[in-house]
Amino acid sequence: MFPIVIGLVSVLAAWRWGDWRNWRHYLPTIQYFIGGDMLYNLLCERYLLWDYPHPPNLLPNHLVTNLFIMFVIYPSTMLIYLYRYPYGKSVLKQVLYILMWIVAWMAYELYMITHGLCVYHHGWTYAWSIGFACVMVSMLRLHHTRPLAAYILSIPITLFLLVWFHVPVLQGVK
Repeated sequence: MFPIVIGLVSVLAAWRWGDWRNWRHYLPTIQYFIGGDMLYNLLCERYLLWDYPHPPNLLPNHLVTNLFIMFVIYPSTMLIYLYRYPYGKSVLKQVLYILMWIVAWMAYELYMITHGLCVYHHGWTYAWSIGFACVMVSMLRLHHTRPLAAYILSIPITLFLLVWFHVPVLQGVK
């Protein structure tokens, strides 16, 4: 139920504080965000580092829950995050804005973890999630203004995580 509530809150918040009129301006970064999560689900299909079990989630399984998050929560939050980002302001204001979003993502995840709505596997921990959120929120900002740089940096980050967590990407490939 919680992801559905957060989805509804995200859509309402985006309607109130997001930039719906110019959604196409943010679409490439929304697609980058969704694409990264889809890549995770593809590469880690049989070796998930985290998943959304049913029950207790109201949605029927990890895939449906994850798709809901990707196509409802991600776009809604990006319409706020990128629109309200303090472009041209001091570095301190930009860092504080990014930190605010990291704290929000981590509060959401902490609730999910403590209520059994998200479960970690294969060495993934809340500490890894904090580090990942720091990278993710920063990369989303970078992608919005310098997409090629974000894609280039995404490659070693992805490879590092695959190697560090021993994800068997080629398992079953002949």
